Amino acid sequence: MGPHMDFHPPEALRGATVTLRRYRPADSGHVKDAIAASLDSLQDWMPWAQSAPTNASVKGFLEPAIEHFGGDAAANCAITLRDTGQFVGGCGLMPRVGPAALEIGYWVHSGHHRRGIATEAARLLANAGLAIPGIRSVEIHCDAGNIASASVARRLGFRLERVVPEALDTRAKTGRMMVWISERPV
Repeated sequence: MGPHMDFHPPEALRGATVTLRRYRPADSGHVKDAIAASLDSLQDWMPWAQSAPTNASVKGFLEPAIEHFGGDAAANCAITLRDTGQFVGGCGLMPRVGPAALEIGYWVHSGHHRRGIATEAARLLANAGLAIPGIRSVEIHCDAGNIASASVARRLGFRLERVVPEALDTRAKTGRMMVWISERPV
């Protein structure tokens, strides 16, 4: 799936403890606060988190995420707690890994780590991605040193397909990216 392809995931996915939903303009302050509170852990793995969030940087992410959801753009979602609606992270399906495939990305507010939130969000995204006509696989890419993210892929039954070189664009990256794949049953 490339820029000429089109995919349309649901705008909300509900799990047992989280709801994933398309971003809204009102999310801006919550996104900024969550990134700021989680900056130390995000800086290990996320190139976009190398400096503190600003109103402008959050707006620069949110405006296109709100305007373009799927189609030939990423489908970025807020991760919220199902019971309270509290913003606890972000995730998305991204059409950047080749034809008939989507990449899953996620991050969770550091105050909510180790509660299964990333695993549930990735499961919801994987199931939604694989249900889209024409999508045959979903992938999780993470640095070989990112044990938490690799554990999400492993728990969900993704298969480690390959390890490839990657840019050393954060302080914790090893230069080796794991590519985990889940394929639609044939």
